[in-house]
Amino acid sequence: MKNLFSILILLVLVSCSSKTDKKNNSIIGMESSNRNFKDIPQLKKFVKVNDTTIYENNLENKYGILHLKNESKNLVIFKGILTDSLDNVTYKILDTLSISNLKKPEFITINYCNLKNDNEANIIAIVDKADSLKIKNIKKVWIANTTSEKIELENNLNGIDCFNEFFTK
Repeated sequence: MKNLFSILILLVLVSCSSKTDKKNNSIIGMESSNRNFKDIPQLKKFVKVNDTTIYENNLENKYGILHLKNESKNLVIFKGILTDSLDNVTYKILDTLSISNLKKPEFITINYCNLKNDNEANIIAIVDKADSLKIKNIKKVWIANTTSEKIELENNLNGIDCFNEFFTK
């Protein structure tokens, strides 16, 4: 009985320590005064691709989406923008989306897609490059949800239109 009790305690300790390690490796919840999070060690080898601000109904910038890239992956960061009473701004990582293995004609577009003509849908999409204003081949879509403060996969692509941010006549 004593050995069984010792084994149970050992199992609990081992399982708790592995959960702690996973949590310590996450950047979710980290805060920075740098809008590109360059002071966070895990992000030092990433370069900024683009950055956008999400304005809520009262035109306050409370959220943003940052797209970073290194040699092997794309990292999309959904961030909260916090302002204190002295107007000091802090950026908090709310959620992340890691995208690897994009094929040659694919790229990531952020906030250039509409959901049922709502251009405030905060859409992140993988699309095929196009030589037209409207992108026809939408591969995968996520929505940066300001209510849940999470990046959520959108399985229903009906009603989603994406526009080529690089299109020129």
